[in-house]
Amino acid sequence: MYTAKYLKKALLVSLLSFSLSANAELPELGDPTQQELTPFREYLMGKNFYRTLKANVPFITDLEVNDYINSLGKRLVSHSAKPEQTFRFFVIKVDSINAFAGPDAYIGFHTGLITEAENESELAGVMAHEISHVTQRHLARAMTESSASPATMFATILAGILLASQNPDAGAALIYGGQAAFIQSQINFTRANEHEADRIGIGVLRDAGINPQGMAGFFETLLHKSESDNIFAQMEYLRTHPLNTTRIAESINRISPEDQHLPNDSLNFQFARARVLVETSHSHQQLIKQILGLDKLQQNIVTKYTLGLAFLANQQADKAITIFKQLSQESAHPWVQLALADAYIEEQNDKLAQQILRSLNTLYPNYMPVSIRYANLLVQNKQSDEAISLLNSQLQSQKQAVVYHSLAKAYYSKGEVSLALEATSYEYEYEGYLKLAAQQVTNALQQPGINLMTTQRLEARKRWLLEQIKREGKD
Repeated sequence: MYTAKYLKKALLVSLLSFSLSANAELPELGDPTQQELTPFREYLMGKNFYRTLKANVPFITDLEVNDYINSLGKRLVSHSAKPEQTFRFFVIKVDSINAFAGPDAYIGFHTGLITEAENESELAGVMAHEISHVTQRHLARAMTESSASPATMFATILAGILLASQNPDAGAALIYGGQAAFIQSQINFTRANEHEADRIGIGVLRDAGINPQGMAGFFETLLHKSESDNIFAQMEYLRTHPLNTTRIAESINRISPEDQHLPNDSLNFQFARARVLVETSHSHQQLIKQILGLDKLQQNIVTKYTLGLAFLANQQADKAITIFKQLSQESAHPWVQLALADAYIEEQNDKLAQQILRSLNTLYPNYMPVSIRYANLLVQNKQSDEAISLLNSQLQSQKQAVVYHSLAKAYYSKGEVSLALEATSYEYEYEGYLKLAAQQVTNALQQPGINLMTTQRLEARKRWLLEQIKREGKD
């Protein structure tokens, strides 16, 4: 029997799959009657798809994981057919094994896929496959050539993700029951596209210097899981990525002997996987017990790093500090030092944490995982001017919502409310909420004591935001 929570999700699916009314709380994915998919309409659909997803599914906000996923994604995109195209990569906190490409190059990965992958080559294989779907315009063609409207097509994908995040069996039952015919038609339509994405993706991996063997290897793992008795395993990946032995054999045949000499793993991947594993663990105590039960041959820098993270998540900062201090002697990887700084902060030893972060900031200037942590700690210790300078420097290389969020906190701590509100307006803009961004600018203009230059800058920004809102509203 469905619980109230699952009934709520079922209602959400119903709203998304048929047509979102003007009074619905969720943003519309697009006009269900509009078949033509212009670049601007795809942009709007992508933004609203992402907003709806983020409003309903937990995202991984871990700085290191997001930096790694985006760095790997950018590396692959630079060797794709459209290196100039802007992609947005993100990770959602869903245990199932899947990845998806939304409209306008929004590519998402389930945490279950990251923890199931054994090495970077396997994750990169899935990523290159999704990138190839975008660069070959498979998604846009499917939306314009399908009998279903673009909005309905992506609403169905979104509905499956939302239900999967709450209850796999409920998601499978609803999708197989109410949307089975539609989903099957999409699978039949995209089968040829899957083969093309495999072929092009293997070339992308090769050109990026990553062993493409991981793509075929991971597909074999997914096919094996899809043949299990679990109804959700059968539905989840095959629903959007039809797999069979022929497709896997073709992938293997495309790999040359020279490819075997390319690297298939990295410490960055293994550390990112460890961070996801700990964050999604249902019992940190059980995870600690499992790692401590490993024999010495299985204990390495990755298992030790995972153990330290698990201790930290289990509020045992003292044990985490011991492990990370030992690891610091074995590896110069910045994530080890960042984890040690986190453990010191947990123990309220801000002095030692700040020493570590200051040193890392010198070694890795404008490295997001360092900059954000360091700035937040500076604000906490009433050193807001230094934090503001650090964050403004970060914005010169990367303009992201998380940077503006920290910048707003830094300005608030100094009592500079208008500047804090302006920073928050940029945070909302980068998350796709233009109306909220404009409201923050209006609030900033109402603050007492702002000078003429600030007023002119804010008024110009407000005009620009209102023009964007008007333009998007007309489409």
